[in-house]
Amino acid sequence: MIYLTGENVFTFNSGTEFSQFKRLQAFNEHGWPTKLLLRNYNRMLAKDIVAHGLESANILNMYDYFQEAVGLPRKERPLRLLKSMALQDYHIVGIDNNSSELRYQGRLLGKIEVMPETIGLIGSIEYLDTLGHPMVKEFWDWRGFLSLLETYHPDGSVATKQFLRPDGSVALEVTHMNLNDQIRPTSWKLLDYHGKNYFFDTEDQLYTFFLNEINATEPGIFISDRRTLDQCVANVILAPKKLAYIHSVPFADLKRKQRGILPIYQTALFDNNFTQVVFPTKTEADDVWQTLGLMTRPVAAFDSWVETVSKPKTLTAPKILIYVGRLAEDKKIIELLKCFKLMFASDQTLRFKLQGYFSDLAYQKKVEQAVVEFKISDVVTFVPYAPEVELYQEATLFLNASTSEGLGMNLLESLAHGVPVVSYAVEYTTGELLKDGENSVIVSNKTPSLLAKKALALLKSEDEYQRLAYGALQTAKQYDKAAFIASWAPLVQADHEDFGG
Repeated sequence: MIYLTGENVFTFNSGTEFSQFKRLQAFNEHGWPTKLLLRNYNRMLAKDIVAHGLESANILNMYDYFQEAVGLPRKERPLRLLKSMALQDYHIVGIDNNSSELRYQGRLLGKIEVMPETIGLIGSIEYLDTLGHPMVKEFWDWRGFLSLLETYHPDGSVATKQFLRPDGSVALEVTHMNLNDQIRPTSWKLLDYHGKNYFFDTEDQLYTFFLNEINATEPGIFISDRRTLDQCVANVILAPKKLAYIHSVPFADLKRKQRGILPIYQTALFDNNFTQVVFPTKTEADDVWQTLGLMTRPVAAFDSWVETVSKPKTLTAPKILIYVGRLAEDKKIIELLKCFKLMFASDQTLRFKLQGYFSDLAYQKKVEQAVVEFKISDVVTFVPYAPEVELYQEATLFLNASTSEGLGMNLLESLAHGVPVVSYAVEYTTGELLKDGENSVIVSNKTPSLLAKKALALLKSEDEYQRLAYGALQTAKQYDKAAFIASWAPLVQADHEDFGG
């Protein structure tokens, strides 16, 4: 068995999660049994798994495991049919489509929230004291069982969390106390697990216990993709092999690599419990090896794989520029908007579409303000995040101003759709994936004005555009599923066969 370790299937996933999803699919389709082991509690997980086209049998969540809810079928729970609410005495008063109030003889007893994306199904109930302060809150799982109970301190902060089994018994209890003037979880109690109680100081200790339980049942290779989980994976006992896959760039300063790495990469690179460290490209693996002098030489394996369209794009109207990915400061979204502003001044038929999710509200406001200041509100569209991206199908060019990528899954997807990329030079991506004059235009002098100049020049040359679009597909074909499996085979195949795969 091969185990991928992750935090969650989020509503908004990053490239790390999408990389795991693609690996999970490819490995299992190739006949290498693989599971994704998740740490975070997520009462909407069953819905999110379906939304991302994943197989529930290949995903195991720690809380589901301890709550004995693995494989539980969904049963819809209308809030007006709950046995816990005696509606001959209590009254549910609708406020809007998403919320109601629970009242008794006119007094407000609680607030009811409808399960997201449903009509009338129970999501949560918050019970109030006579002063209107929260006492207890019930959270219902998407599959229709009461999954979590929260109690509160007098100031409204969480006091305890009880995670319930479908039969209503308590599987886990987390205590929150004042620690350095902050209310934090301080104790994790696993109750009646195979007839015993276990105590942990952190969620990560509990997750390590979970990983060891899984490995004891069926030993396998563990792959850590999240730096937040590296120590948990490193502490797994008797795993035949443990790999740390680093999707991004660990150096604190790319221009001065000898200055060292960011602290979050310390465990992955220097904990000898990891059998191998893996990077998306050989260039990065060699750079880390030469700079840090590790005991074991890092290797490379594909970060993702793609299926290509049959024909490259042609340079026809309308000309739509796109960016797909996380909308964050390090992705230089405002520089992309400056670039487009300059391009639009030269060609007012152009349009720019960006799809993804903002890293935080403050940055979203900065970006939205920039759109207004640049006077491009009517020709720039922010498309909501979705698991399946459709922008590539209508795109003419992909614009990229990010200066740090492990590889760039969004760039690979663009090439797979026959869409050329105009990008700042990105170490470990330029030359490996993006090849100037072959599938993309690379801008070494990283300014929005030069990015705009190069993109406009490409859009004015139909012959050059067609050559790059064709080259984009040829590059992407080198990253198909067969090549992906071949890159991983030396790392997992022999051990996998030893353990019954």
